[in-house]
Amino acid sequence: MKRIVNKKKLEVFLVVITLMTLLFGIGEIIKEQLKPVSFMQNDIKELRNFEALDGNISYKLPSKWTTSTETFPGGQIVYHNNFKSEDLLISGFVQVWNYEDDLKRFLDMSKKVSESENKIKNYKITNIKVSGKEGYMIKYNMKSKKIDYTVYEYFIKRQKGFVRFSFFTRNKNFREYMGTLYDSIVRTLEIKEG
Repeated sequence: MKRIVNKKKLEVFLVVITLMTLLFGIGEIIKEQLKPVSFMQNDIKELRNFEALDGNISYKLPSKWTTSTETFPGGQIVYHNNFKSEDLLISGFVQVWNYEDDLKRFLDMSKKVSESENKIKNYKITNIKVSGKEGYMIKYNMKSKKIDYTVYEYFIKRQKGFVRFSFFTRNKNFREYMGTLYDSIVRTLEIKEG
């Protein structure tokens, strides 16, 4: 009698494991299919490739967005590319930082500085993984120069620093699907480290 119970438990356990594996696989397939859907939903037909650090870092932005690169002294920010959507609703930048200290500590310090300079609320930080690299996604609302913004920022670790994507949209223009668009753009990031 005892062997029958153990056999039934084993069968139930195997069925549960099989179902969990199947659901995980379906979830990964659906997640990859959402990326092109978010671009189509935003009428983005083409992406343009950008490279930093001699091609070791690459990412894509919608081809109709305007971009302009900037350089900064000091060597900490080694790449900076501003962008603005065609309809001017989304603005932001991509940066590559040389930074060897703890990224989480950097984000905590940045939050304190931002809180002292701007009014920030609804701050939420989430662990993410992009291109096999660990990182953080931060969402918050910010008031700057009497304008309210919804901000999404992504910080992806690399060997000697991190890549930062920042997206700013006025609160009155922000739509929930924009978060999916931002996520899809960030997931075009490729980091080659040897």
